[in-house]
Amino acid sequence: MDARSSNGAARRLEVKEWPTRRVALLVLSSGHLMSLAGPFDVFTRASLALSRSGKRRSPAYEVQLLTQDETPLSTGPGLSLAGGVRWDKADFPIDTLLVLASPNTAQSRIDPALLGWIRARVNDVRRIGSICSGAFVLAAAGILDGRQATTHWELADQLARRYPQISVDGDRIFTHDGNIWTSAGVSAGIDLALAMVEEDHGHALALEIARRMVLFMRRGAGQKQFSSQLAAQAADHQPIRELIAWISEHLDADLSVPALARRIGMSERNFSRVFTQQVSTTPARFVAHLRTEAAKVKLAATPAKLEAIAESAGFGAGETLRRHLRNEERLRSPYAAPASVAT
Repeated sequence: MDARSSNGAARRLEVKEWPTRRVALLVLSSGHLMSLAGPFDVFTRASLALSRSGKRRSPAYEVQLLTQDETPLSTGPGLSLAGGVRWDKADFPIDTLLVLASPNTAQSRIDPALLGWIRARVNDVRRIGSICSGAFVLAAAGILDGRQATTHWELADQLARRYPQISVDGDRIFTHDGNIWTSAGVSAGIDLALAMVEEDHGHALALEIARRMVLFMRRGAGQKQFSSQLAAQAADHQPIRELIAWISEHLDADLSVPALARRIGMSERNFSRVFTQQVSTTPARFVAHLRTEAAKVKLAATPAKLEAIAESAGFGAGETLRRHLRNEERLRSPYAAPASVAT
């Protein structure tokens, strides 16, 4: 091959890469550290992974912390972060703006100048979003009007009452409506950031980051904030808790009442009574709900056919899964969210 051919081949192998995308994390008041650290880690890991694999010569992302004032950012008792830039001094181009706030923000007055700055960013950023109570900031700026949004489940009703023009879905982990994203609280910011990385660089990279972060699973936008497994772990009866953990890992097994009763060493009648008392739903309904949740995760994450997903989730036939998915749309989750403080 002569020099000209060699140079031509090299040029064909060159892949045009996007310029480094700056992700700005705007934190109002004292926020929860995980809400900030989770997305920060996701974007940083994505940038490192792409550089190490040789897929990019320049960093894919650069993360910048924006603060409400000049003082160090408090993230909890005895812990604060420095190095941020006050929001009105951010003179750099922003690709993705994420607004984070503590639950107290839902009751607080927000600086009108800051709201105006955020409102103006909608026209010059590629996407804008919120984590947890940050949805109240976007709502106050009018950005969520006529759109679907979510926030921490404890604050969802309050958001819906205060801003009736927003379609609030307090069940969802995150929402994506045009270039406007919102997520539930704390760990949901990780799911939101992973979805953004997937949008930018594909499913494989997002999955690689999730594995490196040792996440139990990658949750899709349709995943509920309050899972049936978490609800069931509140059971007082240890054998029931252990059985639930086993069920979660063997959804394609025989999970009928007789089979489960034998496994736990109880009569069918006593097992059904104790399980219903502990978990607040019958074994059959619990298994069906768990299988449906698992199927929804797989449907969102893989290109596998419905029949294959139905079989792996223990439904057997695709039509059975379709029926349960339709029921999920009509019925609320059978588990009541526990009383606790928004985090």
